[in-house]
Amino acid sequence: MTERTERVITWVCHPDDLDPAYVPKIEAQMSERWAGPAADAGFVFRFIPANELVPGCVDGRPTLWHHGEDLLLHRHCYIVDDVSPNAHAAQFLRGIYRAIDASDSVLLNRSLIGPECLERDKLAILSRAATLNVRVPPTLVIPFGRYARTGLETIRAQLGDGPYIVKPRESGVGYGVLRVDTYEQLRSAADMIAAGGQSFIVQPYLPNEGDLRVAIVQGRVVTSMLRRPSEGAYLSNIAQGGTSTAGPDYAMVLDDSLLIARDLKADYLCVDWLLTSDGAVLGEWGTAMAEFSPFPEPSRSDLAKAFFAWADDTLHQKRPRPA
Repeated sequence: MTERTERVITWVCHPDDLDPAYVPKIEAQMSERWAGPAADAGFVFRFIPANELVPGCVDGRPTLWHHGEDLLLHRHCYIVDDVSPNAHAAQFLRGIYRAIDASDSVLLNRSLIGPECLERDKLAILSRAATLNVRVPPTLVIPFGRYARTGLETIRAQLGDGPYIVKPRESGVGYGVLRVDTYEQLRSAADMIAAGGQSFIVQPYLPNEGDLRVAIVQGRVVTSMLRRPSEGAYLSNIAQGGTSTAGPDYAMVLDDSLLIARDLKADYLCVDWLLTSDGAVLGEWGTAMAEFSPFPEPSRSDLAKAFFAWADDTLHQKRPRPA
């Protein structure tokens, strides 16, 4: 039984997939962008590396041990970075996620109704959106291991001879995203993917003007962001060298963005659209992992205020949280 509710947001991070020299920089940037808005909203913000945690079930309830302390003894808010190219690490992170989700603490990743895969799996996201008649790119999965090449003729028949975009089904910030110009290059990419432990999707490369992100909190659009790739590049992610503009016009995707949020009963959702010459195409969406810090000002402050208000509502059960 939880003893008390505390206004704490804990980000369970997984730094082991990153260059060790990069970890202090990203943690410093995140702390700089989170600590102030969190304090303004009356929250304490902290990072805890996943490798310091032990999830479990003890005395008939979920537990999460950190240096001898059960963090789930008190009701807090959590964000769990539960994606990793390392299959063992990914399963461990899901264990932390599920222990928190089973407790009466608040898992901010779970801002929507539906299976966990709708939070992170690009194939599941696009398949769900297609059932709503939302425009999505043709998407196929490269088979696993030694079967990787067996799916390539199907991919070629559906997507043509290239160029393609190849990317992990479960990843973010542009990591592992590859532009492949020819079918021959796709075969080589499939050979390399076969040796790893991640599942990859293939889509046609769509020339575009950038990536439009629309942030929806508690049923309303709070702000937007347009990301563009740098000169000669194809990735618009800020972490990969893209640039961003605050508050671009999102009228062309407003109805579909709100339709998606309503369908998922999502209290917090960022929806990404690729702006092609033929109109907007859904890229993906994200829950709390698509948080406010990548937005440029003043969008960052606007979204942070809405984010913490939503977290406060959920923590104190002013609104029912998704099952």
